[in-house]
Amino acid sequence: MAIIWDAAQLPVVVERLANGLTLIVHVEPKSPIAAVYVGYRAGSRYEPKSKAGLAHLSEHLMFSGTKNNPGSYFASFEQAGAMWMNAFVREDYSAYFATVPNAALDFAMSMEADRMANLIDVLQDARVERQREVVVNEIYQRESQPYGCESRILAELAHPAGHPYGHPPDGLVAELRDISADDVRGWIGSRHVPEMATLIVAGDVDPADVISKAQRHFGLLAGSPAPRPASFPAYSAVASRRQIEMPVRNSRLCIAWSGPIYDCPDYPALEFACEILGGGKGSRLGRRIIQSEHLASDVSVEMRPRELAAQATVSVTALRGVPLNEIERRIRREIERLSAEGPEPSELEVAGLRLFGKMVRGFERVGGPQSKSDALGLATMVGAAPASHDRRLSMLATMRSDLVARASHWLAGTGAVLEMRPITERNGI
Repeated sequence: MAIIWDAAQLPVVVERLANGLTLIVHVEPKSPIAAVYVGYRAGSRYEPKSKAGLAHLSEHLMFSGTKNNPGSYFASFEQAGAMWMNAFVREDYSAYFATVPNAALDFAMSMEADRMANLIDVLQDARVERQREVVVNEIYQRESQPYGCESRILAELAHPAGHPYGHPPDGLVAELRDISADDVRGWIGSRHVPEMATLIVAGDVDPADVISKAQRHFGLLAGSPAPRPASFPAYSAVASRRQIEMPVRNSRLCIAWSGPIYDCPDYPALEFACEILGGGKGSRLGRRIIQSEHLASDVSVEMRPRELAAQATVSVTALRGVPLNEIERRIRREIERLSAEGPEPSELEVAGLRLFGKMVRGFERVGGPQSKSDALGLATMVGAAPASHDRRLSMLATMRSDLVARASHWLAGTGAVLEMRPITERNGI
């Protein structure tokens, strides 16, 4: 079955305003709606030392209202008929998105411009303190879940000391407690500015009309010198290992490796490799350690695109009593085999179908996670330009077995290994 990767292309019109803001417009006339997405180069990797969580705290405060539009931004957008509204913070950038009826596009753009320009004026200490407690509680809730500390520990294990990817994007509780209102105002004042922003509008829109609206709402916002980007090398392979005990029933093994940047030929090839290795129970690891040898209940392999270096992570939950070292040996053996022999033609085809299916399912929507505007935001903020999305498609469409085998070498090193085990009887359980 041939995959028509061209169906996932995202043609755009790009305009750069005089104050430095980048505007990207994608036309999708299927439904009378529009997605408004604003991305800022305000990810967790830019946070000052000992301020992990500043980006996440600022993201929460972005919904708390301005002098011109007091009260919750959620409520205002709901009254305007918004079908979706949310935000996220990643290592390299933060993003704010809403999907609205076409008639509310002007409103949505005006609201985004308002908080870009006027939020700092109303960030009193009490408002910052309220949202700090919300963010801290979110982290506590996540870490109280089984294996909830996984992302935090892997971030630390997988990077050299002091690396900006060495803590999770949602922050660290101890450092969040030390963030002041002045820290927040300084962060938003330097990062949430036109030069650091990309505005994406996708939907049943006219590009000329969107450009006109952007000029009206954003064009007069004052430009300011963008912060000088910190210089960090793409991190090299880090070999580390940690064993921890937790109140869980089953052991879990996680291995993380440094990978290629998004706009690199090895990135889509490694996507194929990860899909072949761990893309469900029919993958190589699924067939071996779940179906054939009955060692585990689930397996997954995730690719996390980032600007300095991607991260590939395999996670396996063992059946009770199964030693994690037995599972690790089989994972490394399958990686070696894929690197040495490459995938079978049928594996390459199935992996391509699965990757394509995930992509086009997300592209049924113009806004929200994995949507068209989200993909354009990723390509722009991590790949440096929206065109990097279509370049990735071209490489996915022409994938070969030898390219997958070569990219599998990214997984050849020891990586960062995290073993999470049930608390033993000697500790009172």
